[in-house]
Amino acid sequence: MDFTLELMNKIEEARKIAIKHPSLAFEMSKEAYDIARMHELRQGEAYALFVMALACRSMTKLNDCYNYAYDAFKKYEMMDDPTGLAAALNLIGIVYYYNAMYEAAIEHFLKALHLLKETDDYITLSRLYNNMGEVYREVGNLDDALISYSKGLDLSEKYNYTTNMAVILENIGEVYFLKADYSYSFECYKKSYDILVKAKDVTALAEVENRMGKIYFIQQQYDKARACYNHALAQLEEIENKYFTIDVLINMAELEKIENEELFLSYLIKAIEYGEEINARKKLSQIYKMINQFYEKKGDFELALEFYKRFHMVEQEIETAVVSQKLEIIKIELSKLLGGEEVEKIVKLNKQLEQEIAHQNKLLEGMEKANRNLRLEVLSDELTNIPNRRGVKSHLALAWKQSEEKPFNAALLMIDIDYFKRYNDYYGHLEGDVCIKRIADTLKSVFGNRNGIIGRYGGEEYVCFIKDSEFKDVLELSEFIRSAVEKLDMKYLWDETWYPITISIGGIYGCSSHFDNMTDLFSIADEELYKAKNEGRNKIFLRDINMKEAFIK
Repeated sequence: MDFTLELMNKIEEARKIAIKHPSLAFEMSKEAYDIARMHELRQGEAYALFVMALACRSMTKLNDCYNYAYDAFKKYEMMDDPTGLAAALNLIGIVYYYNAMYEAAIEHFLKALHLLKETDDYITLSRLYNNMGEVYREVGNLDDALISYSKGLDLSEKYNYTTNMAVILENIGEVYFLKADYSYSFECYKKSYDILVKAKDVTALAEVENRMGKIYFIQQQYDKARACYNHALAQLEEIENKYFTIDVLINMAELEKIENEELFLSYLIKAIEYGEEINARKKLSQIYKMINQFYEKKGDFELALEFYKRFHMVEQEIETAVVSQKLEIIKIELSKLLGGEEVEKIVKLNKQLEQEIAHQNKLLEGMEKANRNLRLEVLSDELTNIPNRRGVKSHLALAWKQSEEKPFNAALLMIDIDYFKRYNDYYGHLEGDVCIKRIADTLKSVFGNRNGIIGRYGGEEYVCFIKDSEFKDVLELSEFIRSAVEKLDMKYLWDETWYPITISIGGIYGCSSHFDNMTDLFSIADEELYKAKNEGRNKIFLRDINMKEAFIK
């Protein structure tokens, strides 16, 4: 086989895997680029640079994508290759689109369309029409979006570009969804879904299924909506795609909002965890606004304010990040476009840009830190720094939902400080707070890294949830906790006698499938705690639901 042909085939292989395996595609195309450069194979250099840009787009390394796409453009320009030029311009336009620079994006897409007039590169042409539709939809020009999408779809159907067809049909479905034409929107999603099933594209399938679920929800077909969401969630979690999982969790929360407030919040908190992990600011903004409105409606204005702060903070982060990213793109543009006698000006301007970027990044870092602190304030107890009642219940609600698919052994311990009022009256509230905090620290230390959560339930009461443990291990942990608190040797004087601070523990153990709901756990554990108090305190009552009897320590 001819050496040049072999090299181009290698780059083509990299291009085919650029979406699913971008890191590998980048390494393959980079290696090919070095070889092409060594042998002065200009066509190979240009194509390798293009695939490197494509891989960077999949990895959301947008600055690198712009850089390599622009270098590819210059190589194709030297060869007067219109199809290569159009493909590179398309990628550059996508970078502008992602950075909300819509005019620049459209400008590059139109230039690419003009270059393809006399060619037969219909697949790039269909992609360009789709991308123009994306820009029009983003700015709210839905009619022009449909015109562009339709042109792209016609080409894709004519030349059987099935992947493009699925993508464009989904986008058309989204436009009709925004127009509230849910029937035609669903029809487009279904066509897209049928294509994707054959292609076995898990991520795209889950995204479409999530959107189909949203239409079922609007049509009040809640069981069908739930089935779509659950299937999409399972698929996405299996491949660990957190970006699209967030969208599904948001929709699942909306579905549970009326009937199960705790599950509504638990889905959104899980979505927040994913959003913070992958820095999905726009999605976080949406979630914070939902929770803010939820608490406003309930009249809990303190929490509503907390989430409004977080919403406002993220909106500022988004604005700052957009400015910073635009400055980076402008900096790259300048370094590519100008040279010669302008070099001195570029250096000076670059320094100014670098200072501005550094300033924006510093602002962003401060905002992110403040946002993390706000999240802790909402779910953590201010005094003890362990989860508060809200944090515990959110954790349990999500665990309980997961148990519907896969039941597990669970235990819930209710822990109460014995005669805390006497201690508080003797020493005063400040020392009372110290006592509560010391016990919280002890509980946290004894609990360690077990699967579950320990938190402050309110006042002098704590709660401990343990998942996937044997009964004997839960009983042993309960005794460790009781004994550790007693050994703290915090004493108070009552009726001329010194007493140590102790705790009473009431708990319930059993398989999650044996309980009707999460509330049952709290009710039974509270009953057992009441028994421990009545039996003289500093005791453990742990009921095994399977054996129908209580164990006393």
